Amino acid sequence: MIGGPKPTGRAGGPERRPPAVPCMTAAPEDPVEAPIDVQRVLMDRARQQAEKHAERLERPLLPRLVGLGLALVVVVVVLFAFDRFLASMQRFLGLPVAEPEPSVTEPLPAYVVPAEPAAPAPAEQPGPAGSQ
Repeated sequence: MIGGPKPTGRAGGPERRPPAVPCMTAAPEDPVEAPIDVQRVLMDRARQQAEKHAERLERPLLPRLVGLGLALVVVVVVLFAFDRFLASMQRFLGLPVAEPEPSVTEPLPAYVVPAEPAAPAPAEQPGPAGSQ
């Protein structure tokens, strides 16, 4: 044996090679072989994908519940942080935290007519000295 012992498989038998799969990018090993019908290969792949797409896989319940729980935790944390931010801004600006009561007790008219100024009282004018 010039090249050494032949490789053997698991059980000591001849080595098994995986079946040759036609690949569109590789050139055929034997130029005498018939060319690959590309349209047929593409149609077979499309049919296999359509069959695979039609099968609805049942997703496990646990990952969905864990995802829902994590989403709720994220929402609660964001809302709590937003609340803390607004409270600190109110303290910083000196705004009251509680809602103030409305200061309006009576309805205010939209337009007030100003009152006319009172005429000044006639002052006694000095008359001739002997007229009394």
